[in-house]
Amino acid sequence: MSNNAPEHPVAGSHTDPTRVLNQPALRTSNGRIWIVSAGVFTAVCLAPLIGIIWTGGAAAAVAAITAVLLVGLFGAMITVHHTVFPGSRRLRLLAVCMLAMALVAFVGMLTCVLIVWAPIWA
Repeated sequence: MSNNAPEHPVAGSHTDPTRVLNQPALRTSNGRIWIVSAGVFTAVCLAPLIGIIWTGGAAAAVAAITAVLLVGLFGAMITVHHTVFPGSRRLRLLAVCMLAMALVAFVGMLTCVLIVWAPIWA
């Protein structure tokens, strides 16, 4: 070999392909996959939330807030995709938005379940 680079990357190094930050979705993607996966995630999460809102009750307000936040975060992802220059910054912002969507959906749905189950535990 003419260069000084090791033949096999060192685990945890910047060239290690198994390192989370070196995955293609965070390095070479144009971001469309993040938008598609977030759209599917939003649709899957909205289905039970709309059902909770439709039936009414104490959990409906929490479900409505959760649904609005999910749609807002999805809108933020679309905005980032169209306004931020392609590259790692755009991909990281999209990843952060996706993680925020997952957190909002988890907390919102867990709260709805706890509200509905509260009389059973009492």
